[in-house]
Amino acid sequence: MKNYQLLLSLSVILVLALSNFTTNDRPATTFIFTSMNEEPVLPDVPFAYSSIEMPDHLQRPDPDPDPSGYQSFGIDVGAFTEIEDNIATLGRVLFYDKKLSALENISCASCHSQKNSFTEEKAFSDGVLVPTTRNSMHLNDLAWTASNSFFWDMRHTDLNDMIRLPLTDENEIGADIDELIYKLQFTSYYPELFQKAFGDNQITEERIVTSLVNFIKTINTFNSKFDQAAENEFETITAEEQRGLDLFASNCVSCHTEGPALASFGFPFFETNVFQIFPFIFSNGLPVNDSEDRGVGNWDAQFKDIFKIPSLRNIEYTSPYMHDGRFETIEEVIDFYSEGTVVNEWTGEFIPPGGFQFTDQEKADLKSFLLLLSDPSMTTNPWWSDPFLSTTSVSDFEQISDVMVKPNPVGELSVIEFDNKNGDITSINIFDATGKLMMSDQTRESQYAIHKTDFVTGIYMVELRQGAKKSVQKLIVQ
Repeated sequence: MKNYQLLLSLSVILVLALSNFTTNDRPATTFIFTSMNEEPVLPDVPFAYSSIEMPDHLQRPDPDPDPSGYQSFGIDVGAFTEIEDNIATLGRVLFYDKKLSALENISCASCHSQKNSFTEEKAFSDGVLVPTTRNSMHLNDLAWTASNSFFWDMRHTDLNDMIRLPLTDENEIGADIDELIYKLQFTSYYPELFQKAFGDNQITEERIVTSLVNFIKTINTFNSKFDQAAENEFETITAEEQRGLDLFASNCVSCHTEGPALASFGFPFFETNVFQIFPFIFSNGLPVNDSEDRGVGNWDAQFKDIFKIPSLRNIEYTSPYMHDGRFETIEEVIDFYSEGTVVNEWTGEFIPPGGFQFTDQEKADLKSFLLLLSDPSMTTNPWWSDPFLSTTSVSDFEQISDVMVKPNPVGELSVIEFDNKNGDITSINIFDATGKLMMSDQTRESQYAIHKTDFVTGIYMVELRQGAKKSVQKLIVQ
């Protein structure tokens, strides 16, 4: 085993160099690693995702009766009609499962955290290889608010495409679909979940995407104080909140509506990218920074510096703000629109030169109104929680952190990486399905190579030990 050190160093270089290449000729012996403890804990009866209903005040055909200005005209009132409980349940598991990523170190939830209304508390996310170039967008109410364009640059009009792109992007989830399907087939739970969801256990790309879409479409903030007050014509809100509502209705509603921005002008829900009709609605007056991100202009040069207008629901939990996460607080955003905007070819008359010039009291009132849009129950609701967090450990021990196997699956060898900053002795023990010890070794490194030629077809358990710490992985040799 100690003679493997040189080969290990070379193999790491090869892994990094070849990780994005795949082949249809799968080797006769393939390793698939998956954490032994990572099985979802799900209710016996699935959550009633299909029972979600749009609040009455959001289904008004005419926006005029809504005094908030945060209008409902143009939203997709049928967003929840095709939700199926078992498909959404499968989507929930897929959303939180790191097995979807190329290196099994990232899940959808890594960048879209429930406590942050399914975004992340930093300007840019950690990608598979390098940080992302845009702030992670929140996913709450995605199915029905401004659901005619997706991503900051609005380049997709279909929610399925919105899911598929980060799933396969080499720096986000980085999944190779063929390898992912192969991997999921060998878990103890996915065949049954696909059976319940679709009537048979066949795992396909379309079904993976459909399940994720079903789950994401259910995430809503209908328990906000705004929705509760709207049902009673806002009679229950405070004087400060009412003043903020009036300020919002008179200054912000041209761009920030519940539905497409064009709803303000009486246009219906669009299937195409709405920026092509009135692009100036999508200019936020930001000064152009030194990055090369020009929003829509990155793929359509005539519309530079135009970005999607996200829903303001749960804005309390979604900082930092803007496509590049430049603002940390709601106060900073309000200050920007009050005094910091920059006139450009798209700002038109919607953002006055120099901003709206709000007084300190008006800024406080406006923030009070924005906080009405918060639904704290969404951030803890078990319907959208991590099903793997409740998994009980096989033993009472502290886990070795940052255990990762890459690439997955592998050809001639697999490299196990783990946290070992102090150079502690790590024992590696490999057992067969009967519990017989097949191989044992030690290392002070934070990497270890396993070769497929050392094993016959079967299921093995790889145990890592560092003093009182331990991690158990399942190894499938096929």
